[in-house]
Formats: sequence, structure tokens, C-alpha cells
Amino acid sequence: MRLCPLILLFCALPATIEAGESEGWRPRVVMPPVRKAAHGQVKALPDGMVDPARPRTLSEFLALAESRHPMLRINSARINEARGDHRQAGLWPNPVVGYRGEEMGNQGTPGMQGGFIRQKIITGQKLKLASSVAAARVREREHLATMAREQVVGDVRVRFYDTLVAQQRVELTSQLSKLGRELARATAMLVQAKQVSRNGLYQAEIASEQAAALRENSENELKEARRLLALSVGVTELKVGLLEGKVTSHLTDMTWEECRSRVLADHPGLAAARTRLTLSNREIARQKRLVVPDLDVRVGMAHMYTSDSDVTSVMVGVPLPIFDRNQGGISRSEAGAVRARFEVERMEVELEQRAASAYREYSNARHQARRYSKKILPRARKSIESVKEGYREGQVRYLELLLAQQKFVEVNLDYLSTIRKLRESVTVIESRLLSGGLHGHRIGRNTSSRR
Repeated sequence: MRLCPLILLFCALPATIEAGESEGWRPRVVMPPVRKAAHGQVKALPDGMVDPARPRTLSEFLALAESRHPMLRINSARINEARGDHRQAGLWPNPVVGYRGEEMGNQGTPGMQGGFIRQKIITGQKLKLASSVAAARVREREHLATMAREQVVGDVRVRFYDTLVAQQRVELTSQLSKLGRELARATAMLVQAKQVSRNGLYQAEIASEQAAALRENSENELKEARRLLALSVGVTELKVGLLEGKVTSHLTDMTWEECRSRVLADHPGLAAARTRLTLSNREIARQKRLVVPDLDVRVGMAHMYTSDSDVTSVMVGVPLPIFDRNQGGISRSEAGAVRARFEVERMEVELEQRAASAYREYSNARHQARRYSKKILPRARKSIESVKEGYREGQVRYLELLLAQQKFVEVNLDYLSTIRKLRESVTVIESRLLSGGLHGHRIGRNTSSRR
């Protein structure tokens, strides 16, 4: 009689997370099967948690972000602005054409009537230097656009896998809540049969309510994750449904040297800083050439009505750099070059420091995932099987069964949080610490509170 109310619970308890992929530390998270409705559509979770649209993949979200994210469009416009400045920087000033009239009324004649053309001659290759400075600014904007793109890609990856984890948390906590309700009902039957004290019923009801609260929290976290995923691609009205993928796919092992190389090699932020240094050095040369005076050439032709003769005039003017030799502009550009040089060094040091912190987070998560895969999960599975067998044989009391079931699901939830941290740390390193198109990555954030 004691076995009947509870033994059926084990039939509904799946092995939600399995270990033993080809690499020992990399356990496999089994995605819950997609249940189909009678008409072939994806069946939604209760309370409208899942959009019935078809599942979405990471590649689809990345493609959508590539075409819709406002930050990418902004940087594209900035590049076009810089290209316009580059085109403008090498252009000569326009000539001036004018009319000239003098001595009108002299001896009853129109006097001298004519016109002129005036042109400013840029000397010292100043236009070439200005174009060179503008070209460096275009390259800087291109590096910054690459950095923004990698930030968006990294952020989409982090949010996508966060949502995958949230989906699996809903599945696990729903199982835990269902077990809690069934155990509470079974315990009530045992109380009526006077096989269990009423305090046991209270404990079972408390555990059931706690599991229900955990499920509700997980559903709210899934809603939040979907909203943030939509924001990460830059489409606020996007409806995110059930996602396809595995949080453990393409997880890479790396050493510290590999991590350092991934972060520093061709880092777009560092490349932009180095381009600013090149730009600053070119600006120094341009400022020094500004001292070389430009020529102001004017050629005119006129007719003298008093003598009935044609005349031609030529005027050439040049400023004398006596007082203003652009001392302030040169000094300012030299200071800017010094700042740009040390900015490169500062960024290199900062990236090294951030890479060290990111690798520590990655290493901790990797070792923790290995421990769960090789030790904790197998023991939890053996424990639940042992309790299951003991309960069938009448050797295990219902309270021990309850605790074993709760512990089994809680271990799976903890493991899922560990995998989430590992996935996030790998994504941040692979994106060269550039995730954060709108939100920023959360390396170092305590995820235990998400349970």
C-alpha cells in the first residue's frame, strides 16, 4: 500500500542532463523534445511562455542583427562621413571670377572696364597631407565599426545561449514543481492512512510551494531573456519563440596563451588606437606645413576707354609668416601624438588585464563543468537510482525519497548554471572582450542567484 502513491513518480523522472561526450569535461545537455500539436505546430508552454512560431537559430539572429542593429547602421554612416571628409580634404579651392570698373566718367567715358580671375595656390603639399590625415581617419572609423560589429555579435551570442539555458531551466523547474505536487498529494493519502505524521505533510507542501515559486521565477527569467535577446539584435518588436541549439556546442578548450592571442591579435580597438597614432603623426606634419604661405594669384583684363587701349594686370600676394608660425597648432598636434602613443600602451595593458580576468572566469567554469560531468552528476544519478530501488523494496522512507529527488533536480539546475557561465566566458573571449552592443557582457556576475 505504501508503494502505490509514490512509485509512479519515477516513471516520469527523465535523465534530463547526461554526461559522457567524446571529451570528458564537456557534458551534453539534452534539449527537451519539441512537442508537436495535432495540426503540426509547435506546442506552446503554459501561460503563453513560448511563441508558436518555428524555432530560431543563432545564425538567424546574427543575420538579423547584421541588417537591423542601429549601432551597425550608425557606424556605417560614420564611415561614410569620414569618406566624405577624405574626398573633400584633397580638393583645391574654387577660383573667383569678378568684374572690375574704374575711372568711370573720366572725360565723359566709361573709364576702365574689365574683369579678373583669382585663384589661391596651395603650396607645400598641404592638400596631400590633409588627404592623408583624412584617410587615416577613415581607417580609424572602419576599425571602430569592426569593433561595434564584434560587440553586437558577442552580445547576440551571449543572449542567445542565455535564452537556451532559460528554456531548459523552465523544463527542469516544471519537472520539480510537478514532483512536488505529486509528493504532496501522495503524502496526504499516507496521512489519511495514518502511515505518516501530519508534520510530514506540512514539509511536503512547503517543498511543493518552493518548487512552484522556482518554476515561476524561471518562467519570468525566460521572458526577460527573450526580451534581451530581441534587444541585442536591435529589434524591440521582435517576438522570440522556442530556440534551437545546444549550449555546449562549439565550446573550445584553450590555454592562457591561446586566450591572450585571441584577444590581442588584430583587436579592432587596438588597431583603432594605433591608427589614431598614425593620424596624429600625420597631423604634426600637416600643421608644420601650414607655415608655408599659399599664393594668392590674380589676373585681370580691361579696356581703357580714355586711351582706347586694352590692359592686362597680374597680382600675386603671399602672407609673411612673421608673427603667426602656427606655433599653437604644432604644439597641440605634438601633444596629441604623445597622448595617442601612450593610449596604445594603456590599451595593451588594459586588454592584458581584462584577458587575464576573462581567462580566470573561463578556467573556473571549465573546471567546475568537469567536476559536475565526472563526479557530481554521475553520483547524483547513482543516488537517485539507489533510492528508487530502495523505495521499491520498502527500505527507504518517503522523506529520503523526496530529498533525493529534490537534490537530483537541484544538481541539474546548478550544472546548467555552470554551463551557462562557461558558455558566456568562452563567447566573451572569442569576441575578444567586445560583447556589449547594447548591454555589455556580465563576466564576474554571480549567477547563483538565478536558481
